[in-house]
Amino acid sequence: MRVGVHPARGTQVETDDAYHRIVIPVYIPNLEGYFKDSFEVLKLSLKSLYTTIHQKAKISVVSNGSCIEVNKYLNEELNTENIDELLIVSSGIGKINSIFKLINNVKEPLVTLADADVLFTTGWQDAVENVFMDYPKVGMVCPFSYSKGYRELTANIFFDNFFNKNIKISKIENTDALKHFAESIGNLNFYKDIHLKKGVTFQEKGKSKVFIGAGHFVATFKTDVFDPYTFQAHLKKMAHGERMFIDTPSVNCGLWRVSTFDNYVYHMGNTIVPMYNTILSENIKSIPKEKEFYFKVKRVSKFSFYVKNIFFGRIIFSDKVFKILLSRFGLSNKEANLFIK
Repeated sequence: MRVGVHPARGTQVETDDAYHRIVIPVYIPNLEGYFKDSFEVLKLSLKSLYTTIHQKAKISVVSNGSCIEVNKYLNEELNTENIDELLIVSSGIGKINSIFKLINNVKEPLVTLADADVLFTTGWQDAVENVFMDYPKVGMVCPFSYSKGYRELTANIFFDNFFNKNIKISKIENTDALKHFAESIGNLNFYKDIHLKKGVTFQEKGKSKVFIGAGHFVATFKTDVFDPYTFQAHLKKMAHGERMFIDTPSVNCGLWRVSTFDNYVYHMGNTIVPMYNTILSENIKSIPKEKEFYFKVKRVSKFSFYVKNIFFGRIIFSDKVFKILLSRFGLSNKEANLFIK
């Protein structure tokens, strides 16, 4: 039985003007062994967000089977309004299952998905937003200077620009950032020497220069690229769900996957080094764009997807053909051979 009138009945719900949502999945089941420093890494990651984003951005966190200490901290961050939304799932359901619980409700036109071990630096948000403003065909932007992804779900970029000169080989300016990433994932041989020196870039006159290809440990998307998909949560964790549910949606909508030419984030892994605190102390908050972001996104036909990404991709990404393209873009024959080996 109900007595009286609910106090919220008839109250108009106020909306904000945020246009960028950052979603962070957190999995820290304990504070021992591999996860010994992960809690402090998470704190650094969130602080780096607080010190770099503008007031038209909101942060959502999903705690996926994390321990009591982590959940207590996240609740405190929610209560102090450092984060806007917190979802706590007691059992570990995996990264993909957890983030889609939030993505399905994102109303902002831009959404950034970031692992809980990413350190953000000044200008990252401005950089990715500039790319979306410059290039309507971009659907995914990684703020890490990921120069190695030029043959990963990128055939549509080469197809769309086959008859112009917007794709070139550029000298990499922040080699140290690439070396740090290799160290952070425990693979010092992740990059060849040639990949530390040069990368495949795209640029139209007077607009942002970007690397072709994107990493998925942190990336910003047009939120609507996820709309054509009805994601059903899996009872089991997916070992390789990132490619299907994070990397592919933009391509299925006929959009490009790129990375910022300059580096704006660092992958911390599960350890902390002194440079992270130095970077954090130098961070400066971003200024929001005056222009509103509105994107109309639709999934391309199966025929168009096949022609650009499968048929054309098989041709140009064969070593023989791609060597020719690399020479056309600006590498010597010797460099082209090293580049694709």
